[in-house]
Amino acid sequence: MVKCIFCGKEESPHRGLHLIKNDGSISYYCSSKCRHNSIKLGRDSRKVRWTEAYRITRTKVKESIQKQKKIADDKANAVKEAAKETKKEVKSEVKPIKKVSVQKIK
Repeated sequence: MVKCIFCGKEESPHRGLHLIKNDGSISYYCSSKCRHNSIKLGRDSRKVRWTEAYRITRTKVKESIQKQKKIADDKANAVKEAAKETKKEVKSEVKPIKKVSVQKIK
């Protein structure tokens, strides 16, 4: 099985187009759609939605965003817990004030 350079689709070696460059590198394109997008239009496969490379980069981006959100939530929860603990400490340290009766002088 040969993998298309642009879209990542795997097909048998006798299908599609094998482009052999002067430097000896072989590029396989499964269809003219992939060939035109890659060679003629010069598009990046990571930015074209229907390619495998786009899906891979998209999932990596989503995973990294989720990790960042989780870390931020953990930090926020830690700050909230620390604030609650300090409030409890302050309440335990503060003693209620006793009321003193005031007598009027006649």
